Amino acid sequence: MTWARPLAVGVAVALAAALSACGGLPTVSAVQQGSLVGEQAVQPIRVQPDGPNPGATPDQIVRGFIRAGAGAGFDDDHAIARSFFTQSVKDDWQPDSGVEVFGDQSPPKIELLTPTTVRVTASIVAEVDSLGRYREMPVGTVAHATFGLQKVDVEWRIALPQSGFGLWLSASDLDRIYQPFSIAYVSKASRTIVEDRRWFPITSGLATTLARAQLEPVPGYLSGAAQTGVPTGTALAVDAVPIQSGLAVVDLSGAALSADPDLRRAMWAQFVTTLMQVPSVTEVSLEVQGARLNLPGTPDRVSLLTTLGYQLNSAFLAKDAILRVGTKLSWVSPDRPQNQDLPPKGSQLAGQALPKIPAGWVSLALSWDESEIAGISADHSELARWQGSRMFQLGEFGNGLTKPSYDALNGLWVAGQDGGTAKVWVIDTSLSSIEKAKPRLILAPWLVKRTVVALRVAGDSRRMALITTNRTGGDVQIVVAGIGRSASGVAISLAAEPLRVGWTLTAATDLAWVDDSTLAVIGRVSPKDAVGPQLVEIGGKVTTLTPVAGSRLITNTGGLRGIVVTTDRGQVLARAGNGWQQLQTGTDFLIPGE
Repeated sequence: MTWARPLAVGVAVALAAALSACGGLPTVSAVQQGSLVGEQAVQPIRVQPDGPNPGATPDQIVRGFIRAGAGAGFDDDHAIARSFFTQSVKDDWQPDSGVEVFGDQSPPKIELLTPTTVRVTASIVAEVDSLGRYREMPVGTVAHATFGLQKVDVEWRIALPQSGFGLWLSASDLDRIYQPFSIAYVSKASRTIVEDRRWFPITSGLATTLARAQLEPVPGYLSGAAQTGVPTGTALAVDAVPIQSGLAVVDLSGAALSADPDLRRAMWAQFVTTLMQVPSVTEVSLEVQGARLNLPGTPDRVSLLTTLGYQLNSAFLAKDAILRVGTKLSWVSPDRPQNQDLPPKGSQLAGQALPKIPAGWVSLALSWDESEIAGISADHSELARWQGSRMFQLGEFGNGLTKPSYDALNGLWVAGQDGGTAKVWVIDTSLSSIEKAKPRLILAPWLVKRTVVALRVAGDSRRMALITTNRTGGDVQIVVAGIGRSASGVAISLAAEPLRVGWTLTAATDLAWVDDSTLAVIGRVSPKDAVGPQLVEIGGKVTTLTPVAGSRLITNTGGLRGIVVTTDRGQVLARAGNGWQQLQTGTDFLIPGE
């Protein structure tokens, strides 16, 4: 097999050694973090696979077919891989039906069951489904596939492919060929983008792949929180998105004309956000059956969301933090160690008086405008709010309450139990009379028979991440669900189909949003490990960070470098290089909106 792109000498030697050693594709590669939102994809190294060798045995034919699936076939519909099939079934194979990912050190086992039947077995570490959803698998997950073969003239070919069989790739091949991309939708309440992360192969037809995905409905876990400007039934008028001099032209079917001006604006914003991830795209134009999609006041070519009146959610960077020591609260720097601490710069609130928090109140949260603090009683049965020096204690409405979380739309969220059933409530913090603000139940039927351990609202106030368990504390799940709101922005429900993430975590106790597509979690993968900080990509991988003994709470001051862990010994630790440095000593470290 040949490499389609020249490599540096050192890399070429390493790859040649790998090929020589295993007779197949290179399988050793460091796991890479996925692309960031809006980051353009990098074209992968292409591998030209070999076709069937004359005289190959049935097991060699199946082995060659699986290897060929990792080659440069994405641009020609895997023509070489299809050459391992008989003519009558070669078009029945659907490589885009999903990917099974095996470990680099655990290649598939090929067994000849009968003279015409071959079974393939592999230890699976992850899978990507037909929609591009990535899911890491628990240790010990095994996949099997069986193939029937027959002779064509004197050569063996696959005549009976496994139903639903797509691609089997090594972990390093997946990282080489696939990347996560954002498919854009729009908020129902504002002109902002809500993104869904999916994995797709990086090919010359990437713009077409992303455009097809953009035509799909809003995923279930974002229902109520996001909408699409693409009318139902809209398709590509020509099944390709050509790119000329940086301009991607999306030609849609006539159904797109049914969109009103607001939906056309949303549709254009979605395609601009999604297609600008393609390296060669600098502008996007929308057409309907060859004619420009009319949108008054909008140029034929768009490269910026602001041209359409839309914007991406801006990255959060905390300017202030509040530290709790005993009953005392104090303003501190969110990112400087205690011995370098200075009064927070640029804050109008850093000089205001802070309340004293009586003993027996824990798990504090700070509102986005820094005007209010909330916490729960040590027995998790009551919720209190502090505004200035004033404390207001809500009457009992549940038990097993979680640490509260503020959104940016005047909502204070908390979960717990009521009548033996898990519930989520929101409190309207905009009411001038704090006594009138009562917990309001939010619909989330999927919480039946579950217990909520922690929740946190995303910075866009459109999504919520939750840690739940079964009623005995097992079956730990981390899920993300859209927040359904009325036209006026009032929260009504959580999406009926939450998206599960961080599948391999066996324990989790606290979480925070790092950015629009990443969570920081206190948890663990192996039951043998102590709980500690983990990075969980939404629709992606779990990465274990350097362990922190006694990890208790986690928050974020902004971005991947802004993760802060509070321990059961009162240490407040921030990321420093590959490790941690102590910022403060205290029991709570409050960041706005966390």
